[in-house]
Amino acid sequence: MLSCYICRKKFSFKSDLLIHLEIHEEDKPFKCELCEKTFSEDCILTEHIRIHTGEKPFKCNFCKQAFSDRSDLTKHKRIHTGEKPYFCDTCETSFYTNRDLKIHKRIHKGEKPYACNICEKAFKNQSNLNVHKRIHTGEKPYSCDICRKSFTQVGQLIRHEMIHTGEKPYSCDSCEKSFHSKGELALHNINHTGEKPFKCYTCNKAFSQQSNLTVHYSIHTNKKPYSCNTCKKAFRTNGELTVHMRTHTGEKSFKCDICEKAFSHQSSLTVHERIHTGQKPYSCDACEKHFSRQNHLIIHKRTHTGEKPYSCDTCKKAFTQQGQLTLHKRTHTGEKPYSCVLCQKSFKTTSNMITHNKTARHLKKLESTKNADSPSASTSFVDCSESDVKLEIKEEETLDEDPLSINMEAESVEETIKQEIKEDEGIDSEEFV
Repeated sequence: MLSCYICRKKFSFKSDLLIHLEIHEEDKPFKCELCEKTFSEDCILTEHIRIHTGEKPFKCNFCKQAFSDRSDLTKHKRIHTGEKPYFCDTCETSFYTNRDLKIHKRIHKGEKPYACNICEKAFKNQSNLNVHKRIHTGEKPYSCDICRKSFTQVGQLIRHEMIHTGEKPYSCDSCEKSFHSKGELALHNINHTGEKPFKCYTCNKAFSQQSNLTVHYSIHTNKKPYSCNTCKKAFRTNGELTVHMRTHTGEKSFKCDICEKAFSHQSSLTVHERIHTGQKPYSCDACEKHFSRQNHLIIHKRTHTGEKPYSCDTCKKAFTQQGQLTLHKRTHTGEKPYSCVLCQKSFKTTSNMITHNKTARHLKKLESTKNADSPSASTSFVDCSESDVKLEIKEEETLDEDPLSINMEAESVEETIKQEIKEDEGIDSEEFV
């Protein structure tokens, strides 16, 4: 134990003692020439100067992370060893440092001594308040050296840099899946336990995370507070808006190592990689069928339960998927939002338009357009024949029927096209019509 030479208060770590010494108004003859801060001892000044020089002589033999102070290294090593010597006498939770324990105890006391002078929101510790204030100032002091993206917290930067390095140091003991952070691993472990403690008071649907429940509530309220400045499209979460913005910027920073196909979102890349690995981690407990995406499993389960949660406001007909309902509504409105660029024929779905585009008559016209030598050549086309697009007519005859429960793993042309188009936006293919 280390003791303060002035008041004899004891500390476990030298860094805590150094912080404590600053409260004493004693003579501090040792002055930093860079920032003019003064210290009571020469050794304390030496350690302080490392802040300016960036020197970090103490390295972790587990992960090679370096520190400017030996006591910081000692605390860091406990992450690897799992040692947590400080216990809460109220709930028996353990911590790496005594400082973390003191902050934790404020949860039981309800103590939040640090308040924001702008919005008056209170926090348990000063560091959380400092991070919060950056919401008001817009400050993002931590930048990635590779892509220049900025962050409000150093922890966010560290996790972001792992995207570039591919490092995932935290592995699941049950399925060996790896994650960038300990928090991501903790959330993942809930998938194995099946625990869903957060329940919607409107429909009783349960979730494993509070954040997922918060997003779910917006389905009932229809609130979409996040709007795109470019096209004014609105979204339920800031994350959805961020992904959407990449459709305008064209940014695709997540690349497949096998085929080099690029994606705008990490989740889209993860799903794509399963095409190469053949991995289908989501299985139906009723028929043991496997799926590559969780939302595909959810839709499949409705074939067993008979659930049809999406109903038409006009005729009350119900459907298993939102996309089916959207298609059905067009039978009432007559809407045909997809048009052929050559003959201007309109369609209710993209798949039918693509089928039309593959007809012999259409391909011949397209080739004529490419080979045309005069402006008048582009206007010499005849209308596309209905006989060339029999599948389009069939769509009109069968649309009112309840579509078969779609096997989202099927390799049909329509679903493959939907998936390829929507992968880059990170949007479920069932929502795209």
